[in-house]
Amino acid sequence: MADRQESEARILAVDDTPANLIALRALLEPLGHGIVTAESGHEALACAAESEFALVLLDVMMPEMDGFETLEHLRALPSFGGTPVLLVSAYEPPAQAMERAYAMGAFDYVLKPIAPAVLQAKVAVYTSLYRRGVELRRRGAALAAKDRQIAMLAHDLRSPLTAIRMIAESQVRSEPSERSRELSRRVLRAADRMEAMTEELLDFARAGSTGMPVTPVEVDLGALCRESVEEVTAGHPDRSIDVEIAGTVEGKWDRERIRQAFSNLLVNAVKYGRGRIAVRVRLSSGYAESQIWNDGDPIPEDRMARIFEPFERGAQGGAGLGLGLYIVREIARSHGGGVRVESAHGRGTTFTLRLPLQAAVDPQPAPRAGA
Repeated sequence: MADRQESEARILAVDDTPANLIALRALLEPLGHGIVTAESGHEALACAAESEFALVLLDVMMPEMDGFETLEHLRALPSFGGTPVLLVSAYEPPAQAMERAYAMGAFDYVLKPIAPAVLQAKVAVYTSLYRRGVELRRRGAALAAKDRQIAMLAHDLRSPLTAIRMIAESQVRSEPSERSRELSRRVLRAADRMEAMTEELLDFARAGSTGMPVTPVEVDLGALCRESVEEVTAGHPDRSIDVEIAGTVEGKWDRERIRQAFSNLLVNAVKYGRGRIAVRVRLSSGYAESQIWNDGDPIPEDRMARIFEPFERGAQGGAGLGLGLYIVREIARSHGGGVRVESAHGRGTTFTLRLPLQAAVDPQPAPRAGA
C-alpha cells in the first residue's frame, strides 16, 4: 500500500471557482491520477506542506492571494522543491508577467477555456517524469542500502580474518614438522586472498555510494609505477614485465589509489596474458598516460562492452570477485580521468589509464551499473 501511494502521481488543482475545479477533475480523473483541489492560495499552501504532488495547476486570478503570490510561497516550502507548476489563465499573460512567473519556477501555462487534449497531453508529460523520478529515487535508495550491507559485511569479516592470520602465523613459527608449517602457510595465503577480496568489497561499496575517496599529494608516477611492478613481479617471479618511463611524469594524485590501480592492471595482465608484459608511462596532451600491454588471446567482443562493470570476471574465472577492473575505473573517474581497453588478434591487449595532472578535488560518483 505504501509503495503504491509513494509512486502515485497526484495533482493539486487550485482555483477559487468551484465549478472550474469540478471541470478540471472531470478532465483529469480519466487519466488515473489522484486529484486534490484547493479553493485559495492558502489552502494550496496547506496541501503542499502536507503532501507531495507530481503537478500543480494554479489559477492566476484569485482574490486575497493571486497565482503569482501563491507560486512564490509554494517555492519557499522546503518540501515543494522542483514540483512543476502550470499556470491557468483566462487571458494571454503579458511577457513581463510570464518572466516573473518563470523566475519563480513556473513551468508553463494553459489558457481558459481549457482545451482538453492540450491539458491532458501536458499532464501526461509531467506525471510521466514524476513517476520516473520516483523510480530512480527508489532504485538509488535500494542501491545505497545494498552498499551499506556490503560495507558492513566486509568490515565484519576483518575480525575473524585477523584471528585466522594470527593463529596461522603462530603455527608457522612453532610447528616442528615442515608439513605442518606448509599447511599453515597455505592458510596464510588463503587469508591474504580473503583480505584482498574484503578490501575490494569495501571499495565497491564506497564507489557506489559517495564515490571513491581520494587524497591528492605530489606523486612521481614513473617511480610509483616501478614500485608496483616490483611488487607484482615479487609474487610472480616467472613473469617478465618491461617498464618504459618517458621523462618525468609528476602530478597530484592519491598515491595509494593509483598504486592500487597499477596493481590491479598488472595482476590482470599476468593472469590473462601470455609471455611478455610491457608498461609505458608518459605525458600525452596534458594528461599522464599509463599503458599496460600483455600478449595473448584477444578479449572476446561480448566481454569488452562490460569489462569494467562490477563482478565481471574473465573467461578463466578464478577465485576473485571480478571487481579489479571496476575499481580501476572508479579510481580513474575519482581523479577526473578514465581507463580504456584495446584488444585484437596479433596485437595483444592494452589498458590505458589517463589522469589529469591535477586530480579532481571533489569527485562525483559515477552511476552504478543497472541504476
